[in-house]
Amino acid sequence: MKQVFLHIGTHKTGTTSLQNILHENRQYLAELGYLYPSTKKSHANLAFTLMNRSQANYELDTWEDIIHEIENNNLEKIILSSECFIESNKIEYIQQVAEKLKKYKTKIIIYLKRQDKKIESLLNHRIKLGSYTGNVDFYLANKKASGYLKILNKWSNVFGRENIIVRPLEKEQVPDLYQDFLENVGIASLDGFKLTKNFNTKPNLPQIIALNFSNQKIAAKLGLEEGFHQLYDLNHKKKNLFLEDHVQVFLKSTLHWQGKTEYHLIPYDRAVEIIKQCQEENKKIAKQYLNRKTGQLFYETLKTYDHDSLEINNLDNQYLVELCAYIFHLFKID
Repeated sequence: MKQVFLHIGTHKTGTTSLQNILHENRQYLAELGYLYPSTKKSHANLAFTLMNRSQANYELDTWEDIIHEIENNNLEKIILSSECFIESNKIEYIQQVAEKLKKYKTKIIIYLKRQDKKIESLLNHRIKLGSYTGNVDFYLANKKASGYLKILNKWSNVFGRENIIVRPLEKEQVPDLYQDFLENVGIASLDGFKLTKNFNTKPNLPQIIALNFSNQKIAAKLGLEEGFHQLYDLNHKKKNLFLEDHVQVFLKSTLHWQGKTEYHLIPYDRAVEIIKQCQEENKKIAKQYLNRKTGQLFYETLKTYDHDSLEINNLDNQYLVELCAYIFHLFKID
């Protein structure tokens, strides 16, 4: 029986970079006995088609295409990867995934980032994507801190707890993501793999301050409410895609901006609060899925820090002038 390793995320745990490595090394993986099917870098379309999401594209690789490739290949080990597999927690959806993979032994691999770090990464990503146009307080008030245990329990109820591989993503436990993932699918070393750059780069602090401000102004100009925006919302697709395109143009036009890339958008006291809220959940995960009697899921402790404000008046005067010129040009303001 063939073995499938289904990597399901979570979001903001290096999934894009990992998928790029797997895609770029498909030939070498085949030499090692592993199939990374599809011509695409990730298998998000498989998740979207089962969820009937608007992103689903039936002209791309479908489950039928992937299963056909697996069945007509002599490779015994298969890797599938997309963080989008966890975007639905409906048990019937997970059962559909299991039904598609019923011919194979399946292991589920999931990486977890400490919740305060996860929430901060998601906020940064949403600003970078143009899909959030509110302030930090509004974001925190509308973002659930917990949820890992619910995800794990639902997947384990369908696939069996013994088939769930949980990896806490922090340097002490996972010094190298690529090496760690390969070890968990049975490949001992990175030797022979062609490594590529991280495509999911983080804007520096001046850029994220400017993006946060310009996103809000552009959304207001387009008549979008302050807060969260789904880029694939069909009712606002053109407007949202405009926001997304603007971000890419802006980042390219500010490559010369200098500023720190390690910063904290969430106030320290709120980060402490998030960790406390997730304490019991994390203990259960550590005990149930990692057999840790101590109940310690994450080893790294939260160190005191001063958070970095997204207020526009913190932007350097020269950068502020450039931002104003950019916005004026964008809206063709004379």
